[in-house]
Amino acid sequence: MTYDGPEILVRAGGSNVGPMQLGELRSMLAAGAVDANDLAWIVGTPEWTRVGHVPGVIAASPDAAPTSDRTILPAFLLAFFFGVFGAHRFYVGRTGSAVVMLVLTLTLVGVVITGIWATIDWILIVCSAFRDRDERPLARWV
Repeated sequence: MTYDGPEILVRAGGSNVGPMQLGELRSMLAAGAVDANDLAWIVGTPEWTRVGHVPGVIAASPDAAPTSDRTILPAFLLAFFFGVFGAHRFYVGRTGSAVVMLVLTLTLVGVVITGIWATIDWILIVCSAFRDRDERPLARWV
């Protein structure tokens, strides 16, 4: 048995569970057997604390990733009505691929390609998975 930090006692559902090691607590949290708001006591400490505040249980969440200043609705409408011309890509600052779409649309085969491309982009926009030129996701509709 390897040492995985101090022993921890958890009060979940009105009863005490443990003592357990940190790895076991993480597994129980991931499985939903323990909630981040349940109380935990680390052996040797004076007070109970929330499971989510036990060092090493839940990694500190990184700062929220920056989102684009562009909004989804205009990109959605541009992709829907003028997608084959790359209008939505011009809007989010992806001018290189927008120019490629525009040039391809001038050929008969290119219209088919850009039609599929624009449809995929439109789906990505609806799912909030489309990104601007700085790789920031479009997160707000308006």
